[in-house]
Amino acid sequence: MTRCVCYYSTSLLQLHIMIDAFPTSQGQLLRAARGDATQVEFAKRLGVDRSCLSRYESEALGAPTSVINACLQSLAARVGSPTSASSPIEAALAHARQAVAALESATKAKRRK
Repeated sequence: MTRCVCYYSTSLLQLHIMIDAFPTSQGQLLRAARGDATQVEFAKRLGVDRSCLSRYESEALGAPTSVINACLQSLAARVGSPTSASSPIEAALAHARQAVAALESATKAKRRK
């Protein structure tokens, strides 16, 4: 995991949000997005069984793109959603969100066939 400090501004004050580390694997991404929530609570928010979430976190099972996208959105919301990518990390997150959206779209199209 890569250590980083992210900054963004609101109209009233400067907020500094410390991210301990950016996830580099599916399991790390899911645990980071879950935060302090229990697996049961987070699984309900994602619309999956707790046992599936556990397998996704342990990387015994690949998470669907909808779950990965929900986790990316959760983490992005925590660090703020700048209107333009002003750092390499923000640019990478934007690219990751676009890639996940494209994968979800392709998966839906494939299911319709």
